[in-house]
Amino acid sequence: MADIDVTPEVASVEISNPPALSLRIRAVLEAAPDDAALLVGDRVLPWSWLGQAVADLDGVCSRAGTHRVGIVLRNRPATFAALVATIATGREVVILSPFHGDVALEEDLRQLAPGVVVADPEDLDRPRVPEAAAAVAAVVVRTGTDRALTVPTDVPRGGGGSAPDGTAVLMVTSGTTGKPKRVRLGYTELAAALTAAGTPVEETEIRIRSRPAILWASLVHIGGLYFALANVASGQPTALLERFEVEPWAELVRRTRPKVIGLPPAALRMVLRSDLPPDAFAGVLTATSGTAALDPDDADRFRERFGIPILATYGATEFAGAVASWDLALHEEWGDRKRGSVGRPHRGITMRVVDPESGEPLPAGATGLLEARGPQLPQRGWVRTTDLASLDTDGFLYIHGRIDDVINRGGFKIVPSVIEEALEAHPAVRDASAVGLPDERLGQVPVAAVTLLPDAPATTPADLRAFLAERLARYHLPTEIRIVDALPRTPSLKVSRPDVVALFHT
Repeated sequence: MADIDVTPEVASVEISNPPALSLRIRAVLEAAPDDAALLVGDRVLPWSWLGQAVADLDGVCSRAGTHRVGIVLRNRPATFAALVATIATGREVVILSPFHGDVALEEDLRQLAPGVVVADPEDLDRPRVPEAAAAVAAVVVRTGTDRALTVPTDVPRGGGGSAPDGTAVLMVTSGTTGKPKRVRLGYTELAAALTAAGTPVEETEIRIRSRPAILWASLVHIGGLYFALANVASGQPTALLERFEVEPWAELVRRTRPKVIGLPPAALRMVLRSDLPPDAFAGVLTATSGTAALDPDDADRFRERFGIPILATYGATEFAGAVASWDLALHEEWGDRKRGSVGRPHRGITMRVVDPESGEPLPAGATGLLEARGPQLPQRGWVRTTDLASLDTDGFLYIHGRIDDVINRGGFKIVPSVIEEALEAHPAVRDASAVGLPDERLGQVPVAAVTLLPDAPATTPADLRAFLAERLARYHLPTEIRIVDALPRTPSLKVSRPDVVALFHT
C-alpha cells in the first residue's frame, strides 16, 4: 500500500461557537495525524490529509464570507474530505448529486446558491455547471489527489452572506417513490442520531482505531453520509468503494477483516446469488441491513450459508439515520420469536402507530401509520411518517410498506409488498416491483415488473399471473406483468418506483 505524507500548513482553525460534532471531528483529526484515515485501492491517506482539507476549506469560506458549501459528492477521497471539512468547520453541506443530469445539477446550483462549490473536474466541466456556479457567484474549488482541495488563488472577499441557522446538511432524498426532495438535517439532530447509535460525539477521550469500516453506500444518501461521519467521529478508518460490486467488495472484506458489514437487501441478494464460499466472511460477527424491507427468508439463507446474522434497521433521511434496529444481544434473545421485525426503537426514541384517517393511537399489533418523537427528529412532538407499521406488546417494530405506495383499486387498498412477496415466491423470479397506474374506471390498477433467475426455466407473464391467481385476492392481481432484464434502482440500490412506472409507458 502506498502511504501519502501530508503535513497541514495550518495547524488550527478558529470556529465561532462550534457544534459538538465539529469539535469531536477536529479532535480526532489532530489525535494521530500520521495514522490511516482513508483506504482507497492501494492508497492509504492519513488523518492529516483530512486535516489539510479542513484548513483549506476554512480559508476559502472565511475569505468568501460564506457558510454554505455545495459538494458534488462522489465516493472518492477528495469529496469525502470536503464533506468532513465542512462539518469540522461547523458549516452547511449542500449535497449535489453527481447522478443528476446536467440540467438538474444546474437547477440545484441556481436554486440553492452555495457560496463555495467543491467537485471533481469531470463534474465541474459538465455542460451548464460553470455558468450556474458563476450565476450565483460561487467560488469553485476543484478536487485534487496529493491535496484534496485545490485552493483558488483569487478568492474574492465576501460580505458574509446569510447567517448560519444550525443546518449541518441539506440532504436529498433518494426519490424512490417520487421526485427527490430536500431535507434539512441540523447539527443537533445529526449529533443525536450518531450518539443514539453509539458514536461518542460528546466524549473528550479519543481512541484511534486501526481496523477500517468498509463504506460503499453513496455519500449522496443518508446511509453513506451517516456512516462517513460516524467513522470519522469514532476515530475509525474508512475503506471507501465507489460502488457495490460483489467480488471487489468481498476481497476488501477479506483484506480488512471488519467485524460488521453493511448489506441492504439488494446487495444481500447479489451476494446470495454469487459463488462466494461459505468462509468468505471469516471474522465478521454480523451484518446490518437497511434502506429497504429485508425479506426474512433472505436473512435466513445468508445466515445458513455464511454463519452471520443479519440485523435489520429502520430509519429515514428526515431522521438523520436509523431510529430502530437490532443489536447482536437483542437478536440472540429475540430473533427467532420476532422474525421480520426491524428491532426496537433506539434510546430516546418513542414510537406509536395511529389510524391513518383519525390519527388516534392503535393497540399493539394493529397496522397503521408510524409516528415517532425524539431528539434526532426534525421537530418536537410526534412526527408522522408515511410508513405502515405495527408495534407488538414487547416493543418490536414491523414495517408493512408505505401509505404513499398503496394502490387504490376502486376502493380496495393494495399494499405493493403483498404482490411483490407473492411473485418472489415463484421459483423463477429473482426480484419484483408492483406499482399503480391510473385507470379511468377504477382510479388505479396494479402492474408488476419482475426479473428472472438466470437458470430459471422458461416463464411467461401468463405463468406468473396464474401463479398469483392461486395465492392472492382477485383485486390484487396485476393487470399487466412485464419481465425485464433489471429493475431500475437508485444509487442506494433501492427500487425506483417512478422508473418502474415509466417501464409501462414505453
